[in-house]
Parts: sequence; structure tokens; C-alpha cells
Amino acid sequence: MGKKIKALEIDVAKRKEKLTAYHAYAPDEMFHHKGQDLFSVLDFWRYAYGQLEGLSDTLAEFFVAKALGIEKAENVNYWTAYDMAYRNKRIEVKATSYVHPWNTSVSKVRTFSIEPTNNSYWGNSAEGVNGGKKLSRQSEVYVFCLNSNMDIHNNDPLNVDDWIFYVVPTFEINIYCKENPNQKKISLNVVRRLAKNGVAFHELRNAVDAAIGKSDNYYEEL
Repeated sequence: MGKKIKALEIDVAKRKEKLTAYHAYAPDEMFHHKGQDLFSVLDFWRYAYGQLEGLSDTLAEFFVAKALGIEKAENVNYWTAYDMAYRNKRIEVKATSYVHPWNTSVSKVRTFSIEPTNNSYWGNSAEGVNGGKKLSRQSEVYVFCLNSNMDIHNNDPLNVDDWIFYVVPTFEINIYCKENPNQKKISLNVVRRLAKNGVAFHELRNAVDAAIGKSDNYYEEL
């Protein structure tokens, strides 16, 4: 199993290099027409992303990336089997919130997606040796992100203190789902039970490191 883990880490590193080779635009770069500057990339960002309250999934990924020191994530330009790599391990980020800009009341039922996908993404690599069509959760670690604010009239998307992060090694999710391996969703209560403790933003990196260590130990013992 150790050799398979190393082979997968090498593949993840290669894909990270390829998928993060995109040009990150600067806010003062300009859209142009007939040789004339029209408006800036910052203008576009304000137009597309100015309403942060409705971008909880993107914010959660951004927070996790920042906590882990990741400047570019693999899932920006392409569909990928995971969101970002850290220490050559695959990280999947899922988010949920009680308050949304389209709601008139607090959403009380909180779930996260854990739906397996087919591993054809990996081709003939360590993850694709079984024909490339096997359904699996293609990460080593899940980070479940909860915006805990329940005040619909006082929702500040810039307040990172509102977020609680639950870090769970993927193998523990698979064990939980052993009776239904293709389970698509998991409740917040189950996530809390699996993670044991939620952590704040400043504790997130240590929690991910611990989950990676736990995952490595589990697979080394198989």
C-alpha cells in the first residue's frame, strides 16, 4: 500500500503543476476594444463577485486554501476529482450555511455532499488501475465548512470567526458509509461526530495535518 500511496502523491504533484499553471489576472489589467481600454479586471470582479453572501462555497474554498498556504487551486479552470492539493494529498472542501441572501428565514437542515465520482480522471495512474470507472471519494481529507451565523439580519461574509471547520479523513467517511458506499449526502450531526471537534480558521492547518497523518497511518497498516 505504501508504494501505491507514493505513486498517487507523484501523480497529484504532476497534476497540481499542470492545473495551477494558469495566468492569475491582476486587478488593474484591462479589457480592451479596438485598441482602447474599456474596464478593468477589478470591475469584472466587483460585478461577478460583489455579492459575497451568496458565495459561501467559494469563500469556504478560499479560506481553506489560505489556511493551508495555497495560492492557486486545481479546480479553478477545470473539473477535477478534488479541490486542491496540500502536501501532495487531495483535499475536498464542502460548505453549508444557515443564512442565504434568497432566504427569509434560517435554514435549519444542514447537509454536505459526499457523492462518489468515477475515477476515469486518473486514467492509468494509481487511482485508475481498476478500469477507470469505479466510483470512489477521490481525496484523502474532507474539510466541511459551516458558516454558523444564524442572524438573518446581521450576516457579515467578511467575518471569518463565523466559520467552523470540521476535518475528516476520507477513510472514516467510507467506513461510516460501508452499508451504503455510494451515499451522496451526510448530515452536519454526523460530520460533528466523525470530526470530534470543530476548529477555527487559525487551527485549520494543524487539523488538516493531523488528518493526513491519520490517513497515512490507516493505509500503511492495510
